This record gives sequence, C-alpha cells and structure tokens, in this order.
Amino acid sequence: MKNTDSSELLTPVITRSQGIGGKIKSYSEDFIVCEIIENNIKLDPREEEFELPGKPGLFLHLVLIKKDIDTSDALDWIAKLWKLDRNDISIAGSKDKKALTAQRVCIWGLRERFDRGELERIDLPTIKTLSLNLKLKGIRLGDLWGNAFDISIREISKSLEETRDQIEKLFEEVKELGGVQNGFGIQRFGELRPITHHVGKKLVQGDFKQALRLYLGKVFEGESEEIQRARKSFWENENCNEALELFPSFLSIERKILRLLLKNRMNYKQVFFALPQQFRKLFVHAYQAQLFNKYLTIRWDEHSQNLQESITGEKIQNNRIYAPIIGRKTVLTGDVQRIYEGILNDERIDFSIFQNPEIQKIGGVGTFRSISFLPRNLHIKSIEQDDANISKTKAEISFEIQKGSYATELLREITKN
Repeated sequence: MKNTDSSELLTPVITRSQGIGGKIKSYSEDFIVCEIIENNIKLDPREEEFELPGKPGLFLHLVLIKKDIDTSDALDWIAKLWKLDRNDISIAGSKDKKALTAQRVCIWGLRERFDRGELERIDLPTIKTLSLNLKLKGIRLGDLWGNAFDISIREISKSLEETRDQIEKLFEEVKELGGVQNGFGIQRFGELRPITHHVGKKLVQGDFKQALRLYLGKVFEGESEEIQRARKSFWENENCNEALELFPSFLSIERKILRLLLKNRMNYKQVFFALPQQFRKLFVHAYQAQLFNKYLTIRWDEHSQNLQESITGEKIQNNRIYAPIIGRKTVLTGDVQRIYEGILNDERIDFSIFQNPEIQKIGGVGTFRSISFLPRNLHIKSIEQDDANISKTKAEISFEIQKGSYATELLREITKN
C-alpha cells in the first residue's frame, strides 16, 4: 500500500476564478471556531463568560476553550484533572486542533461536587473551562447548528486591492454555483498521517490484524524520526515489548493497543473490540468518507456540474440534494448506483460486504449527506498588510456553516492551494 497523496482524497475545486494563494493556520489565532448552539447562541473563544440555555438539572454544562490540542485529548485532560470517567463526558462535535475554538461540554455525575464548590476551573495554556452550570438535559453528538469561523489567510502575494477583488469574485461564484461540494476534509483522514481510510477498508474486509498493523506500523514521512523508528520496528517485527520501549508516551492510543495485544496474546480482533466505541467507528467512517468524496468527484466530472440539480438515485429534502454514504442499510438506484459500482469495482470491494452484521458494530450503517453547502454570512472582515510578513497581504474572512461540513473545503476554493 502506497502512501496516499492528500489531494487524491479530496474533491476537486469547482470555482474557475483564480485563487489568492496564501497560507491558513500560520497561528492558532488565525483559525477561530465558534460553536453555534440552540437559539443561535455563538460561543466565541475570545470571550470569558457565556449564558448557556436550558433549565436547571443534573448535568454539568460548561464552555471549553482550547488551543493547539485535539478535542479528544482536551476531554482526556478534563477527565484526568477532575478525576472523572471519560465516558461521562459528552460533546456535540469535535473542533480543529491547530485553532482557537469554543464548544459546549456536558458531564454527568458532578452535581454534588459542583454544589459543594469542589470543582476548580481549569485554566491551562491549551484548555480552559468556563461558565459551569447545571442543566436539565445532556448533550449528544450533533446537538449544534454548526460553527462560525473567523479565518486569517496570510502570505498572499497580491496587493490589497487585488486580494479584495479576487475574493469578492470567488464569493460571488460560490453563490452562483449554490455553494461548494460538501466533501470530507483532510481532517477526516489525518492531516499529518492520512491512514484512517486505509484502516477502515481493512476492517470492512474483515482483516482486523492488518487494520491494526497499518494503524500502528505504517510509516509516514511527516512524523518525527523517533515515531518512524517505532512504527517501522513494529511493522517489521511485530514485537510489542520492543515497540513499547520505542513509542513515545504521548502516543497513548498506540501504546494502549500494544498493551492489549500482549494481554490478549496477539488476538487482533479481540483487541480491536476492546477499544472505545467512538474510536472503533472512526476508521470505517473514514473509508465511507473516501468513497463519498470519490462519488462527488465522478458526479462532477462525468455526470453534472450543477449542484442545484439532482441525478437519478439522489434525493431532495428541504430544497437540498442528498446522496448516499454507502453502508449496510444503503439501497442504490439510477446514476448513483452506476457511479458507486464503478468506485467499488476499482476498490475491488463487493457491495455485499457492507451487509456483514459486524459492520454495524464498527460504524458502517450508511446514511445520506448533502452534496453541497452554501456558507451563511460569508464576508470579508479585513484586507491588510501581513503583520508577520510585511511584504505580503493578509485577508480575514468570516462565515458560518452547518454541522458536518468542513470550512477547509470552502477555503480550498478561495486559495486554490
């Protein structure tokens, strides 16, 4: 298996106007993410106090502000510092790692400690907990409208006027197209190490051993030499004790899998099902995402370059067009069936493999996803000299998108990077 070029995983850009180039995420503060919850309440990480909705109850709600840390790692820290069971913490959705983000968090079982004033607010460089309050209802995945973004694009090699004119042309083109393709961003596959879809394919095929071997041992050049040595050692020797000596402590998931392999006498399937459910589902979802991105690419290249007109086999709901993310419950018809049959043929996967009952346990049920998204309140906030590189231009743009869509897919249309 060769390392996948990240561009091969993504849908093609569809706007024809020239991009502005530049660079995103030079600094965490260049990528501000504000979760939008009920009553159109926007949680802005630059604020210190929040009025969270809901009647009083038994669930502790709070706002998590994080910077330069994965959502999962941030929640692990909360569990560790407050001595909680990690499974008692829930969120509506994950946020970008290299960013400054705000989101609501819900925790069960802390009422008494909260009432006694025993919970100290967490205030670390990477995470803060604000506006703690007891509420009646818990929070489940998807309990949000979406996210608002303030994005700074730096190192643009155009004048201030040229940059503004070009962005305005691109914004207008996006509106005329009815949005951009609702593909899955590179985050779904792994920015530094795009491996999750490869692992997911092996799981769909029932090859649990090779799936975990890939996750632990497949080497990518973007990682440090220390990590590459650890992965190569396991890939070549499958010696868990030796690998544990080499894997750094911060790769906690890899180390947990290695310990489970030792405990379960190298029974890869048993080890996989001993891992947290949310983690297990990550991989098949990533493979389904790769197949959906391929679907959107073929649909655009070979069937229709109209995002506002369906092809046979898609469905229309609330004036939006939806196509299947294939899984165990998917029924394919028309043009959609022909596209997916071609994709699965190239993948050397038979559609019937998704009917395996074990697929449901690891996330392969299937659903529908909108083929496009149109950002709300899309506008330029400022065009100015890049304060970090005075010979370049910086553009700050703002927009809101509904849950499940990726801001980076819109940004690719603007930068063409």
